[in-house]
Amino acid sequence: MNSKLSNLLQFFHDILPAKNMEELEQRLARAQERKDLPGLAKIYYDMGVHCMKNNDPNRAMMYLSRCDTIFSSRDDIYDQVKESVREDCSARLGQLEDMPLLTNQLPEQINEQAEYLLDDLQIRLWGLLTMARLVAVGERLAVLPGCEVLGELGRITDLILRSFHEQITQEEFQFLMDVCNQFYELEDEEYFSDLTKEVGIPGGAPIQAFDLNGLLVLTELNLYIDCHMRLLTEGPDNNPADVGLVPCALLPDYYLRTCKDDLSLLPQIQQEVTRIQDDFEFIRSKITWEDIARRIAQYKELDILSCE
Repeated sequence: MNSKLSNLLQFFHDILPAKNMEELEQRLARAQERKDLPGLAKIYYDMGVHCMKNNDPNRAMMYLSRCDTIFSSRDDIYDQVKESVREDCSARLGQLEDMPLLTNQLPEQINEQAEYLLDDLQIRLWGLLTMARLVAVGERLAVLPGCEVLGELGRITDLILRSFHEQITQEEFQFLMDVCNQFYELEDEEYFSDLTKEVGIPGGAPIQAFDLNGLLVLTELNLYIDCHMRLLTEGPDNNPADVGLVPCALLPDYYLRTCKDDLSLLPQIQQEVTRIQDDFEFIRSKITWEDIARRIAQYKELDILSCE
């Protein structure tokens, strides 16, 4: 069979309804090989619909969020994905956001705790502690093409911590501005959604850059740093702190993609939920800047994905 005929048969096979998830995963890999981003978005949509039909809302949320991320990244991709797919994807995400899922309930709990029990500085420190736990993850992913900025999380964390109690230089402020912009731009880049690029995890499955789409990690990093720079230049009155970064070290997409177990039952997820609550109690206690620096240093050395 010549290559043209083979490709034509494969095309017709790919536009027929998939019979199961394995077939969808095979189509996903072929679309990635072709660098067909509109095709990737449609297949992620189909995977999300499949999961909803099979009572797997957590994975449905992951796949539909990936679909939304891809078709929202560029105007040309957006125009190539059918309007019916875009609208149904958004509608389904809205349905899933109203369900009692861990990735919905934990952020709601964090928001309530921050609103009623924390001041502005405490909220910012709560997010910074999460950023510190993402340092090792970022260093792993920084070896992937285009993801180098993720390797700067350690420096960013230290610089933000220091800036809370002493003035930083103009060069350091410019560095924060530069990395803030790079986090914003990374989620729209083609290599961010490239599932062929991944990094090994000791004792666990490899991680992909797209696994950071869970809880919108890159977006929350961008928003946290941007808010902090505004704090330094304008003060807290017009720039209230936000808790969006706090749950981001859960990394639900990584576990949903690589594990079959219920998300809430995974030891790594349970450990991260415990750390979030421990941090909450920590920042409400009588602590010094030395205490905070010590905990951040410990977190920067913590490999939250390692199973060893």
